[in-house]
Amino acid sequence: MGLVTAAIPFFLLAVLIELALDRWRGWGLYRLNDAIGSLGAGILSRILGLVRVGILILVYAPLYQWLEPTYLALGISWSIGNPWHLVLAVIAYDFCYYWKHRFSHEINIFWAEHLVHHQSEDYNLTTALRQSSDLVPLGWIFYLPLLLIGMPWEILVTAGALDLIYQFWVHTQKFPKVRWMEWILVTPSNHRVHHAQNKVYVDRNYGGVLIIWDRLFGTYQEELDDEPCIYGVRKPLNTFDPLAANLQHFKRMWLDALHTKSWKEKLTLWFRATGYRPADAEAAMPVPSGDLDNFHRFDPQIPRSLRWYALVQHLIYSAATLALLAGASELSYGTITLMVSMLVVGLVVNGRILDGEARSRHWELARLALLAATLPLLPPVVWLPAVAYCLASGAVWWLLVFGNKDDTVTPVRN
Repeated sequence: MGLVTAAIPFFLLAVLIELALDRWRGWGLYRLNDAIGSLGAGILSRILGLVRVGILILVYAPLYQWLEPTYLALGISWSIGNPWHLVLAVIAYDFCYYWKHRFSHEINIFWAEHLVHHQSEDYNLTTALRQSSDLVPLGWIFYLPLLLIGMPWEILVTAGALDLIYQFWVHTQKFPKVRWMEWILVTPSNHRVHHAQNKVYVDRNYGGVLIIWDRLFGTYQEELDDEPCIYGVRKPLNTFDPLAANLQHFKRMWLDALHTKSWKEKLTLWFRATGYRPADAEAAMPVPSGDLDNFHRFDPQIPRSLRWYALVQHLIYSAATLALLAGASELSYGTITLMVSMLVVGLVVNGRILDGEARSRHWELARLALLAATLPLLPPVVWLPAVAYCLASGAVWWLLVFGNKDDTVTPVRN
């Protein structure tokens, strides 16, 4: 089990603590739909990692082995048991992460992957878990320079995990600005800036652990007392469907490539500056940016009973994901793929329920029927609980959607 997977229970515990404080203190940092949308994106990222090959290791490990005699000749030797080597590895990794992160904001194709992490219009610890699924993995190329210092792939993976785990805690609004920390480390204050869509804050503070890279390369911006952060992206997602979140910018670029008449534009728009669109495609399909002077978060109102249903379903998906991650080594690739597919369908439909999508009333029944139909292909140990789950969920959903006409709407604070 990797470090990030092992840390997931602690992440979830921290989320529960912040949520409890939010409700006790009345901060208004959490909305159920947005939190589930972010956590759903995090689940999607982790489970899709079970069915795809990690390209970084696929490329990096053979290159390291090829260069290993040269490293030995030069006396370059890393030890994962040496804490100073690990500190140096995290610093080196974070330098590469800075440039990867910066390019992810500056180039269309890279932004399409990274955009997912910024779509939440709230800012709390669930935002940290809102990760891209790397549908078109390209970020690995930024870590190849670590071969120049002979970093073994095992240390690279460990440094990357530590870098990512550190970034969890900075996604909170309730940790104050600490002056000395702002000069050296990424903190909640300077990372709030990074997630804000205010003009003064856009494309700033790219560091993962260290903020010194931003100070060195001119991308640092302090959080201003007179400029409250407005979170989210300029072209809002407006859905809690995590698959749609991953496809948002890819879909827009694909449609632009179809509509533009210029073959040069069709081929190059993917690698142009973030937000670039061919003039003829933009004229045919204008996509206005959000009005920050009259900003309203996407917050569809659905019956309270459906909110509770979506929450329970999300908790079940979370438990199933943790079980799958823990037991994946004992399952065949085909079984893992099927289980991942069922979870993806569940996450998508759950997001659409929170959107208030009318068609989700039929989609949820179809999802449960599909899950029941695939049971013979799943391990026998899950048959009984899966049948009970399908019957119970189907009965509750039928009563809520087709039998209850008197639900009231839950008010949500903006």
